[in-house]
Amino acid sequence: MKGKVSKRLIAIFVVLTLYLVSTNQMYAEFDELSLEEHGGLQQEWIHTFPKEINYLSFDLGYTPLDIINRAAQLVMLNPAKVSGNNFSLYTINKKTGKLAWTYDIKNKVKNFYPLNHTWFYNESGSIFYQYSTNRGKTFNILSLDAKGKRLFEKKDIGFSNIYPYKNGIVLQQTDSLKDQSRFITLNSNGIVTSETVLGFNTKVLNSGYVLHFKGENKIEVFKDVTSLKKPLFTINTQKFSGFYATKYHQLSGGTLIIEYARSNSDGGQKLMAYGLNGKLKWDTVLDRNMSMSTHSTGSKLLIENQTEHNFTVYDHNFKKLFSHDYEGELNANYLMSFYRNDGYIEYIDFGTINGKWGERYTLMKDNGEMLLSKYFVLDDVHKSNFTYDASENVVYRTVVSDGRYHLIKYKITK
Repeated sequence: MKGKVSKRLIAIFVVLTLYLVSTNQMYAEFDELSLEEHGGLQQEWIHTFPKEINYLSFDLGYTPLDIINRAAQLVMLNPAKVSGNNFSLYTINKKTGKLAWTYDIKNKVKNFYPLNHTWFYNESGSIFYQYSTNRGKTFNILSLDAKGKRLFEKKDIGFSNIYPYKNGIVLQQTDSLKDQSRFITLNSNGIVTSETVLGFNTKVLNSGYVLHFKGENKIEVFKDVTSLKKPLFTINTQKFSGFYATKYHQLSGGTLIIEYARSNSDGGQKLMAYGLNGKLKWDTVLDRNMSMSTHSTGSKLLIENQTEHNFTVYDHNFKKLFSHDYEGELNANYLMSFYRNDGYIEYIDFGTINGKWGERYTLMKDNGEMLLSKYFVLDDVHKSNFTYDASENVVYRTVVSDGRYHLIKYKITK
């Protein structure tokens, strides 16, 4: 599980909505926490965020926007509430944890109108942001390279969902009146290289599959947003009294699982799995008296039982592989990610042990092998967020200490 560290400069990209004052004041190194080991973790660096930030949402990323990000080894943080309104980007050197460069988009664009906080990244290191200058009538897409240099800008286009691929991006523009979902591929220079039109009712899964719903009972399944000419397979779905389709899960190897929820209950979901030939592989109904949720680890299906505080892992044929109980001594537990595509499982047990408020972070493989389980005492009543990056065998953690948010990088040592 040891990953190779790239020799080129690798930056961590952080999205901030704040007023950029002196970087010497805002990004001073935080040295109050010692380089201590937490069992199998050795702290490599810590980056302290500006005091203006009072909430951070952290995720290394396992969505179609971020599958490529893992290959580029990028980390993205989005603040949910901060002072000011700049929607600025700044980058952290992943090796040292120090500030690399900043990009203040609001002060570079006249009549800047933000759409959201999200910046997108592809494998080549290009960065993309969508915004408006006419309060949402039309939109522009800005592209920067990995050093913050402007590459191109597409102006006066319709609102787009953005999906990065290796050397560019795919824009999805939908029009319900025309019953269209238009997928437009741009290369690294912003030039349109292809355009595909499907029906309006399409869905891009976290794992990459594109589902095209044709009529009431047929789903065309495409490999990804760059492969829309011919579906991998087609499914003829079924309707069930008292159920409605609510979620879709893809396992590596091609299995697509449709999750049906009951109309009058939170439990008792029905799962139906289809193979690459479009035929039904298996189906099951979960216990109606239990609070269940389903997740993917890549090639495995994980079903979490919140009622009994455990989870069970199955293969693509729904063969049970193992079950795992959460720590009973803590008063809450949850998975760190609802989707991973690399065969790892992360979760936190959260609460009080021996009168000390804290959390236990656990990392394991989806074959049941335990890799790490460590307890952290928290000095504020804020739980951390953790994300494991298998490419470097490191864990990233955001935590509140002394009223400030910090990003910590740990190397797994055991």
